[in-house]
Amino acid sequence: MRTIVEIDNGSAMGIRNGGQEVADLLARALMTGSNAAWDKLRPYGIKRLVERYPTEPVKVVVGEREIAVR
Repeated sequence: MRTIVEIDNGSAMGIRNGGQEVADLLARALMTGSNAAWDKLRPYGIKRLVERYPTEPVKVVVGEREIAVR
């Protein structure tokens, strides 16, 4: 499984000050994948955007056109 993570630039100071706590929360969220774990990262401006499972076909989107990858 691959997870895409979005980090809000405005939260850089909170992330820096969070230090090891943020690293631990992120590791837990990535390992468990639970929504509760990801919710704990929201105050730091970190959220999960997309969850992609290997069973889904790979695709590339260019503009509004979707291209299947073989």
